[in-house]
Amino acid sequence: MKVLYAGDACTKIGPVFVASPFNLEVKGVSHHIWGQPLIDALVADGIEVKHLTNDQAIGEFPRTEEELAEYDVVIISDCESEVLSLHPFWVAGTPLPRTDRMRAIRNYTRNGGGLLMIGGWSSFSGRFGTAAYYDTPVEEALPVNCLKGMDDRVEVPAGVKVKVLESGHPIMKGIPWESAPVFEGFNKIIPKDGSQVIAMIGDEEIEHPLLVTWDYGKGRSAAFASDCSPHWAEYFQPWEYYGQFWIQTVRWLADASR
Repeated sequence: MKVLYAGDACTKIGPVFVASPFNLEVKGVSHHIWGQPLIDALVADGIEVKHLTNDQAIGEFPRTEEELAEYDVVIISDCESEVLSLHPFWVAGTPLPRTDRMRAIRNYTRNGGGLLMIGGWSSFSGRFGTAAYYDTPVEEALPVNCLKGMDDRVEVPAGVKVKVLESGHPIMKGIPWESAPVFEGFNKIIPKDGSQVIAMIGDEEIEHPLLVTWDYGKGRSAAFASDCSPHWAEYFQPWEYYGQFWIQTVRWLADASR
């Protein structure tokens, strides 16, 4: 099984101490891989992962459905839509015909691929709406709609818990969600008609979809509204069942094509 994973990278400038007030982090620029524990879990389970930081994805992300078909699952996480939609096609002199990677992702999913979007400041609508997946072909393939032109982040420093609605779903099996750690934020996402809300996130004041799935054509897609890395997943990432969750998610998404 092969997975293509785009996003989840940042630059650190200054002392590399987690608690240091002198660190400057620029998400989506360089090669500090926040999703490395996710990658490690998949690889340990025998899944091949090709990871592209955002600056790599600009030029190296597959440009056609045929190229994407080499992978069983595509993961997009903290990777703004413009990374995939604009460069290098807006550069003067780029020859025709040009390809549309957003449409390629949609068609890849519809024709049997697996697609997963993981939340973050540069996922779904994102910070100030700049992730901008609303009204795109990628949104068509996802089981959720994004908030159009709006900042969809919900920051909850006190932490919010997972509430599982479909405990028998293959993605959720064997994981003691009642003891899962809190998340410190998530993106607001709107489940589409025909989708399945597997889990919610929240507390006595707020509750929103966390994990939503559906079948899209011959393929499958899933939306996970929180993150796989800090800061929202600061406590989730070290959890002993973290890897199992992502392995089961990826294998379920890939299963549509088998």
